[in-house]
Amino acid sequence: MGRKPSRCELDLSSNNHSQAPAAFIISLDFELRWGARDVKIGTQYRKNLLGVRRVVPALLAAFAEYGIHATWATVGFLLFSNRTELLASLPEQRASYDDLRLSPYQDMQAVGLDEEEDPLHFGRSLINQIRAHPGQEIATHTFSHYYCL
Repeated sequence: MGRKPSRCELDLSSNNHSQAPAAFIISLDFELRWGARDVKIGTQYRKNLLGVRRVVPALLAAFAEYGIHATWATVGFLLFSNRTELLASLPEQRASYDDLRLSPYQDMQAVGLDEEEDPLHFGRSLINQIRAHPGQEIATHTFSHYYCL
């Protein structure tokens, strides 16, 4: 039995081209606090970031139901389970910043012990959920959300 067609597939059989159906590409930035760590976040934005923990499983369920493939562009910092692993993996040679607020390495003391204590800086459980779903791809969005302004 064939796969269930995606709502995003188009039937182009009426035109006289021998091309494959059009494709709809989904690429999601997945960075939690690392994507906005250089700005002060308020209560509402914190709720939005925490909401990612509900949104990711919901998206995965919808993507599975409709056979949708997606690329999740994440930062390497989210791959760690705890602060010890993260700190041990930091590169010896790091980018320098004129504006130190842009350097993620300045914020290491603010990072909690693990994902349970600090759900804004760790996302290993979410990465594992993405990995477990067919048709999902994890891509790099730099190791540390590097700013090259």
